[in-house]
Amino acid sequence: MSKLEVVRFAAGTQLFAQGQVPEAMYFVLQGTVELANEHTDLVGQGALVGAVAFLNQIPSRFRARCVTDTDLFKLNEENIITLFRTHPQIGYKILQALASEVVGATHEAEKTEAKPEPLPDGIDQVLPPDHPHFSETAPEAFESLLLHTEAVCPLCDARFAAARVRETRLASARVNPDFRIVYHNMEPLWYYIWVCPECGFAHPYKQFNKVSRRQLEKLKKAVGGDKQIQFRFSPRRTLNEVFLSYYLALRIFAVINAGPEQFGNLWMRLVWLYEDVKAQEWVEYAARNALKHFEEALISGRRSDAGDQKLYIIIAELHQRLGQREDALRCLLEAVNLRAGSEGYRKLAADRIQDLRAEK
Repeated sequence: MSKLEVVRFAAGTQLFAQGQVPEAMYFVLQGTVELANEHTDLVGQGALVGAVAFLNQIPSRFRARCVTDTDLFKLNEENIITLFRTHPQIGYKILQALASEVVGATHEAEKTEAKPEPLPDGIDQVLPPDHPHFSETAPEAFESLLLHTEAVCPLCDARFAAARVRETRLASARVNPDFRIVYHNMEPLWYYIWVCPECGFAHPYKQFNKVSRRQLEKLKKAVGGDKQIQFRFSPRRTLNEVFLSYYLALRIFAVINAGPEQFGNLWMRLVWLYEDVKAQEWVEYAARNALKHFEEALISGRRSDAGDQKLYIIIAELHQRLGQREDALRCLLEAVNLRAGSEGYRKLAADRIQDLRAEK
């Protein structure tokens, strides 16, 4: 068929089998599709299914089955040109999704071939070379805004004292264009990472006990034997300890193959921390890393249009920090032009465009 039509498949319909060369690729408009081989993944609106296998006419690495009643574009050699002519925005999303599938296939191959990178033997190996020393200590006033609790390490089962911010007591001062919330009375970034004092497992506190069994197995292989990293926060956290906790978390993310957006979020917080102490060289170092991961997330992730708008705005702010004004403007224009997204994000992006043009 050369005409582009929406095709509805009933729940339970198999689009193609593992090892089969698909007769088409499928762009999901509504519903949920299961992708299964030795692992199972669920994809929804905006996902492109079977593109790599179809375009290269090779057997698929996974089976694709509709979990719910699902509306799709069924794309083949005859109608793909029609889609790009009549629905260029969807065509662009298909290119993004295709890039996502290629990245996913590459990552899967790397995971199969590569052994987990071992964790460092000691704290002195965690920070990047020539990382500066910071003498700041958390203000005593922070203590009244902390809730002290007991945490259990998912890796070694150790119980330890942990602190989390009492979010209901925070007094916000402003929200920056990169979505950082600045508070009058606290800096939650100092308490974002929990670290097990016995084995050095480090993770954002809200996801501390949400690590999958498969990820824990990778970590146990990486730790190996009795090797441990002893880490204890001071009674009043020092900024050096804060930076150590973030870099430990980045090491953990690398072992468990965390997603690019997770990496980007950690690097973005490091950007903010370095800005607070006016360490410009390290602001740019963290910004380059955040940008790399967020750009990968934009290509490989599946979000709503509003989610894409927010990511474009964040990427634009990172380009701006790195002196890449034209790239920043390009990303802001992408956010403005996503018409199905958030009107608030569209206005924010448009305002930032005016700001950057006024600075010229």
